[in-house]
Amino acid sequence: MTRPVLAAALIIFHLLVASTGVNANCEACPNCDWENISLTQGNACLNHWTCSGNTITCYYPSVANPGTYTGCSYSASASWALTAGPSNVCKSVAGVNSKCLPANNPYNLLIPACTASYGYVGGVNSGLL
Repeated sequence: MTRPVLAAALIIFHLLVASTGVNANCEACPNCDWENISLTQGNACLNHWTCSGNTITCYYPSVANPGTYTGCSYSASASWALTAGPSNVCKSVAGVNSKCLPANNPYNLLIPACTASYGYVGGVNSGLL
C-alpha cells in the first residue's frame, strides 16, 4: 500500500512542479561583452547585474579603463534592446534563458518582475582587470 501512495505522490509532485513556473523564461544578461581582453583570454564577461522596474543593467570589467565596470542596460519597454551603455562594447540585446538558470537572469518574463535587485556572477573573465 505504501508504494502506490508514494508513486502517486511523486507523480502529483512532478505535475505541480511542471505547472508552477519551473519552466519559466528569464531575460538574461549576455554572458560576455564585445570588449576583448586578449586573443588568448577572450572577452570580458559578466561580473554582476542590477534590476529595477523593467530595466536590467549588466556589468562587465572594463578593459579600456581597468578597475572599473562597463554597464549595459536593457529595458522591457525597448523589447530588451540596449538602452544605455557603449554600443561597441555592449551586446545589442539581452537574451532569454529557459528555467531562469544560471544566475545571470535578472528578470522573470512570466511574473513579469525582477528575480532580485542584484546578482553577483563572478565567472571566468569577470573580475577587475
